Amino acid sequence: MSLEDSPNPDDLLPKNEDSSDEENEQEPPSKTAGKLLHHAAEGAALGAAKNAAQYVIKNGGRASNVVSVFDKTVKSSLGNPKWFARVDMPHKNVPFHHINVNKAITGVKDPHIPISAMGAQAAGGVGKVMNVVNQAAPVLMAASLAYDAYQIGKCVATDIENHSSRNTIKKTATTATATVGGISGCMAGSAIGTAIFPGVGTLLGGLIGGIFGGASAGIAGEVASEVILETVNYDVDDKKCEKCGKWFQLRRYQEGSTQKFCQDCR
Repeated sequence: MSLEDSPNPDDLLPKNEDSSDEENEQEPPSKTAGKLLHHAAEGAALGAAKNAAQYVIKNGGRASNVVSVFDKTVKSSLGNPKWFARVDMPHKNVPFHHINVNKAITGVKDPHIPISAMGAQAAGGVGKVMNVVNQAAPVLMAASLAYDAYQIGKCVATDIENHSSRNTIKKTATTATATVGGISGCMAGSAIGTAIFPGVGTLLGGLIGGIFGGASAGIAGEVASEVILETVNYDVDDKKCEKCGKWFQLRRYQEGSTQKFCQDCR
């Protein structure tokens, strides 16, 4: 490169006047909201899948039973899941609405936790909803995985066309982050739900924890990956405009590698 063709140091600043305003501005709130909802849905699918893999819900049963939760990981001598927690109406031995917890699973004597009649009724309603969610969990998980695969495939196609890899790296990283966050959130939510309302609260807490964990971790992954990739100027090239001769930054992952003109000359 001859001396007169070498770039002016002032023109190589990361944010120079030749850079597009659209490239430097934040993405629209609607797009951020869309990503948030997508990661929340990923977390919901994970929470539902984990609940369905471990627990079975049964409304009713004996005359005093409102709703029961069975743990698939703990089996009886006949190979059936043992009950973990149940909500009962008043009966001869315990004359008030209460939650029973199985000592065989928790190692703690059944505390017969008192609850109100309204609380017992609400638990029965939540149990019906969570039962539907458990049954839908395989479909929700399959749909979530298929959509993520579709999104990654789109990024791969864009990167092939643009001779880049940034879109695929970012999407893969944020999907992995949302998955880890969803699983962690589900586990934390289950623990909190168990402490508040064993059984039904366990499942509801796991689902809510998955939603919040997936959403927060997914967005955090979006921000962190963008900051890292931007800091190292990944797939961002310094090019000389063939019309005005000024140097500009070409975001290859967005525009491809064939752009010859700066933003002002396009």
